[in-house]
Amino acid sequence: MKSKILFPLLLFSVFINAQNELDKTDKIIDEMCLNFKSTENLNDSLRIESLTQKFILPYLSQFSDSDYENKIENLYFRFQKRCEYFRDYLQRISPPQGENWMKLNAKPEIKVSDKEINQFKNNSNFYYFEYSGEKTLVNTDKKYWTEIFEDGTSSKLLYTWLGKNKFELEFIESNNNTRKNFSKKGDKYFYEIINKENNYYWVIVEIPGQSEILKFKLFNEKLNFLH
Repeated sequence: MKSKILFPLLLFSVFINAQNELDKTDKIIDEMCLNFKSTENLNDSLRIESLTQKFILPYLSQFSDSDYENKIENLYFRFQKRCEYFRDYLQRISPPQGENWMKLNAKPEIKVSDKEINQFKNNSNFYYFEYSGEKTLVNTDKKYWTEIFEDGTSSKLLYTWLGKNKFELEFIESNNNTRKNFSKKGDKYFYEIINKENNYYWVIVEIPGQSEILKFKLFNEKLNFLH
């Protein structure tokens, strides 16, 4: 009986410890973000050096050498997620490939029709292009949104409609190196369908609590096969 009780308690303890570590990392990242914003008058190399000396090296010092690579990757991708100023920097030094992504100053007029929204909801196969140009497939089953990447890895998110043209994705899990470090379970992203052109929809994506508005093309896979 004791072993039956002890096992779930151990699992719960491991979960709590992991969650506490994630929360501590996010707190450090938020401090890094404030620092990065405060140094925007400096050149890029000095800004990165400031982050390295004040935050990254002290953070890594608590881990063994064998953990360095995983911790650095987690810090890098999580920093992208939580810090708009760092994303601005990355977009400046490495602009998105093609015309599939755009940064907006304000939300555009909603032009998508009810018919086009219904077509969107009735389709379960889409794709889009990453910033770097890779094609990502999307499969939906009304409840889950699954993304399949070019390297064969995937992500699973909860898919919930919030209004006529708005839906929310909530991160569940991923075996993709970028996505599993960028998001943690429960992270939410808001989407808004703006209009439809040819075989794709223009969709806005926002991270709650941040001001950045990004617009991207989400292609209708079914329509693409017909043309």
